[in-house]
Amino acid sequence: MRKTLMLIFLFVMAFPTLWAAAQTTTQKSKKNSSPAPVAHPVKAPEAPKRLYADLSIGELVSEDPNRWTDKMSSHAALSGFVTDVAKRDDGDVTIRICETPRIEGMDRARCIVAQCIPKIPCDAPKVGKPITVDGITRYDARVGSHWWEINPVEQIEK
Repeated sequence: MRKTLMLIFLFVMAFPTLWAAAQTTTQKSKKNSSPAPVAHPVKAPEAPKRLYADLSIGELVSEDPNRWTDKMSSHAALSGFVTDVAKRDDGDVTIRICETPRIEGMDRARCIVAQCIPKIPCDAPKVGKPITVDGITRYDARVGSHWWEINPVEQIEK
């Protein structure tokens, strides 16, 4: 009777181990019988397109640079006419864009300055042509400046 109890006890204790081993063997045999998974090329996620606030030059220059309003945006698209293009010593291309092509000089109420930098180069547009520039809006408050600008220009649409 003692031997029978001992055998039952050993069988009960060994049963979970034997059961787990049998399950592992069954899973391995199922894996071997199924075809190998096919590797699909992974596409890199596309970068989201940046949204630019569509502003007129008049809307931007009428804003107080010391007070942020809902109309203002750090990324803006402005359209106008090229009235001057200059290449600076540091490699920047400075483009003066005004509401009309007949404006002489820098009229702060009707013009902005757009700057292309060497890290984001752009083709210099021709004077008198209409363009749209996309980029980051800034207010240049240096002595002798005090005007709105797009610096750097991220894209030019001619």
